[in-house]
Amino acid sequence: MSPNKSKKGAVAIRDSSPEPGPSTSKRQRSKMSSDDEEDSAPRKAAPSKYVSHLRSPSFSTHNRPAELFRKDLISAMKLADSEQLQEGSYFLISDPWRQEWEKGVQVPVNMAEIMKADIKEIHEKSKTGDFKIPHKLLHERADETYKKGMHELTGMQQLAEQLVRYDLDDLDVCWLEEVNLSRLELGLIQINEWNMERVMEALEYQCHEKMTAIMKTEEGLGIEYDEDVVCDVCRSPESEDTNEMVFCDGCDVCIHQACYGIQAIPEGSWLCRTCALGIKPRCILCPKVGGAMKSTKSGTKWAHVSCALWIPEVSIGIPEKMEPITKISFIPPSRWALICCLCKERVGACIQCSVKTCKTAFHVTCGFQNGLEMKTVLDETDEHDGVKLKAYCPKHTKKRERGHSESDADSPRKESPPTPKKELTQQERENLRAKKLKQLEEEFYTVVDVLDEEIVGMIFSYWKLKRKSNWDKPLLTPKTEEADILEKQQEDSLVARMKMFVHLRQDLERGK
Repeated sequence: MSPNKSKKGAVAIRDSSPEPGPSTSKRQRSKMSSDDEEDSAPRKAAPSKYVSHLRSPSFSTHNRPAELFRKDLISAMKLADSEQLQEGSYFLISDPWRQEWEKGVQVPVNMAEIMKADIKEIHEKSKTGDFKIPHKLLHERADETYKKGMHELTGMQQLAEQLVRYDLDDLDVCWLEEVNLSRLELGLIQINEWNMERVMEALEYQCHEKMTAIMKTEEGLGIEYDEDVVCDVCRSPESEDTNEMVFCDGCDVCIHQACYGIQAIPEGSWLCRTCALGIKPRCILCPKVGGAMKSTKSGTKWAHVSCALWIPEVSIGIPEKMEPITKISFIPPSRWALICCLCKERVGACIQCSVKTCKTAFHVTCGFQNGLEMKTVLDETDEHDGVKLKAYCPKHTKKRERGHSESDADSPRKESPPTPKKELTQQERENLRAKKLKQLEEEFYTVVDVLDEEIVGMIFSYWKLKRKSNWDKPLLTPKTEEADILEKQQEDSLVARMKMFVHLRQDLERGK
């Protein structure tokens, strides 16, 4: 049996190198086998005559095809399954795409009919008058990013201000129709929709502006500042010309300039460190949130300035600026393990009563909130500092309030000073402010100035009833909020660009 019979469906392809001897004649005789009769003619003919024996339809000379498929090339290479050949003189093809071989090879026969690429350059004049300024070059107003000669002012802001933002709804239209019917019976002037929209918008705008101005100040809400307000750090109500009391416009914390490291009194509004960053960190030395706080060198941990002053192991890096808070690691584990007698929490670091025989512990801020006696005493015997901090637990604070020390007992009795006004805690101040804000929202109509005209008075009464039915909510979105959104988008884009430049610089520095 021939070796090509071992694999079913295999195709043997002749090796082009002939061998001498009987096998050569045998291979020549196999060309005339009955299996390859249809391909015998092309193999006998000269190679120059292959084109004339192609199986293709007859075409006229002027309409000849450009390409044809030649099958004689693959037929000349194939052998019949009955062919007897020596091993190594042929190749077996068992690939699944065998049928593709039978289709032949695509060859060009008419070079004149082959399509050629026709390339030419077209010169056309562009249309004029279709230029549009990009949106990034259009500005509504001349702000800090506006550059004359590069940007164009659109004037859309002025056009938008001229339009009436309030649109009458179905309830407004029904009310207006009823009012006009009654006015028609009385022979009075009708109220048109445009005038009503303008009056409603004016009432909303005036109400928003005045309520915003009132909410910005405590005095506007009827909450006056306590005359006996004390510094959040030193707890002293007194101030000097060179050491004024400063209030944060974000959290209303009151501090001395020297106690917080403020070099000069700021003009306008002022924010403490945490409010300027927009964060509310927890103090690592006590459980209280808020107040006059400064960060450590790393900037990741925060602590109250008062806690840093009262805990003996903690120090402040630059006393003039009262920051950063240092030597937190110097606090012994025994102090971290103390439990506050007031809040009953083992959080942060506590101080202990100044009485030598008393070991009661409490947080610095907890002592301030509960009115414990905590004072600064000048000690002339101390050459280093000359200042000592004395703090007493609730038990010894009550004893000191009931009587004076033995040195003061022999002195003539003096009239006791009047009891100072109780200071409001931060929570009480927030609750009082929230109560006043709620009352202001319920009485929103009291901040609007209404003309004496009859039509405006009727619309004002309707506007008041409509807002009441809407749970005292505004009927229009304030313009300032829309402007703030645009400004916020511009600020975000500037911040993103700044961060990109910072990252680029860091990459360049690393590349060096």
